[in-house]
Amino acid sequence: MDKSLKEVQREFVEALLHPAAGQRVLDTLVGEDTHNQNRLALYRGNLTGTWHSVLASAYPVVHALVGEDFFVALSREYGLAAPSSSGDLNQFGHRMADLLTSWPPSAPYRYLADIARLEWAVHQAYFAADVFPWSVERWARHAPHVLEAAAISLNPAVALLRTSTSAADMWIAYQESGSESVVHDIEAPQWIVVSRPYWIPKVQAVTPAAFEMLEALRLGESLGAALDIALTVDGNFDFGATWRSWIEQKIVVAAVFK
Repeated sequence: MDKSLKEVQREFVEALLHPAAGQRVLDTLVGEDTHNQNRLALYRGNLTGTWHSVLASAYPVVHALVGEDFFVALSREYGLAAPSSSGDLNQFGHRMADLLTSWPPSAPYRYLADIARLEWAVHQAYFAADVFPWSVERWARHAPHVLEAAAISLNPAVALLRTSTSAADMWIAYQESGSESVVHDIEAPQWIVVSRPYWIPKVQAVTPAAFEMLEALRLGESLGAALDIALTVDGNFDFGATWRSWIEQKIVVAAVFK
């Protein structure tokens, strides 16, 4: 019975991912098995090479921390565990933190999963939609009590992450010093904001109060309600300086009046 094109394609993919399963597709192909096996090996090498290059681009800090040999094995493990489901390779790699948490060789090193979560947020920030945030002058047109009652839109590039290790410090140190960077206290938790004020994503660790306020704004709370949450976390929270920095860094985009 002739196989459908879909069946042949499925067998071909299976042969690429699992060499031991290659005989079924070999039985379908024209030509000598030896030659076809070599051709499959070339395809397989191209596939794993693509996994490596795409993941290394999205996770340069993880790559630097674990080294090339480990990352080659990690890339293959990831490709087998979470094959690409999109024609856009920029979407490949979104489950890396999950793999680093569960894969036995990496599981003992908690900071790797935290850095992977941060790097994926940075990766997504690169491709986030462009927006045109309000200028300082436009914000100033509205009275404080009017803004307090409004919801606040955040930039689509903004990501908020809580990490149990010093992922932001490690990421920033790598940008400054490369693989030779050293962070002395990697076990300190951090509250992290990823933004993209212009073309390049920015990573910064913020206070718990600032983080909780941004999270409340993202969930749709009014500016006044979000500020109350921040002041509950830290009664000395400096809203004025923080708000100015959010406008300058294009973290807040516009007010939405109810």
